[in-house]
Amino acid sequence: MNPAQHAVVSDAARARSGSRLLQITYNQGGGGGWLTRFFMPGYDSVYVRYYVRFPANWLGSTKLLGLYGSRSDNQWSGMGQAGKCPNGTDFFSAMLVTEHTGASPGPTRFYTYHPGMAKEPDGVTCWGRYGDGTERYVAPLEMSLGAWHKVEFWVKLNAPGQRDAVQRFWVDGVLRGEWSGFSLRTSSILTLNALQISASVSTGAPQTQALDMDDVLILKAVPPGT
Repeated sequence: MNPAQHAVVSDAARARSGSRLLQITYNQGGGGGWLTRFFMPGYDSVYVRYYVRFPANWLGSTKLLGLYGSRSDNQWSGMGQAGKCPNGTDFFSAMLVTEHTGASPGPTRFYTYHPGMAKEPDGVTCWGRYGDGTERYVAPLEMSLGAWHKVEFWVKLNAPGQRDAVQRFWVDGVLRGEWSGFSLRTSSILTLNALQISASVSTGAPQTQALDMDDVLILKAVPPGT
């Protein structure tokens, strides 16, 4: 936790519930850092829910959260892998982001690193993908400014050797993204074992700004009725 960018604010009128919330500050030209919670050795299914509020003057896009897969014998193997191509036994990551389209905050998308993913034109680099052409997004995907939104994300890993991984996300209780029939690993050495509240911005924040988060929940399965 970086106290210059991450602050637990006590303000019952501002919080979504209770009396406290997390405020993440983005510096102009940069991002808002990250907060990571490990749960080693990990699980084959993880569900996360939280509430986010973009201020009325918010500009640009951002990463939202990620579920990371490190080796069960090395919790750090999935960290710091931006631009690298997973091989099925080293790491994977499944994230939610808002897409940089010129709108603010932009449409919500998957952003995933997985084995066999398409490489960049140099044939070496991999950046996260919104899908592989089989994913389904349900409009509208944009969250409004100035209001609390409930974001839910579920990832189920494939059985090694199978292509039966599943990702889904909901915004305000409505299914907005679903992707299935692909692979996140080739070995059970990889599990879902870290949640990261990420506030990085690939292009840098266009201004100094802050967003609010509240009521984070992590479970091993999707709650009944979701």
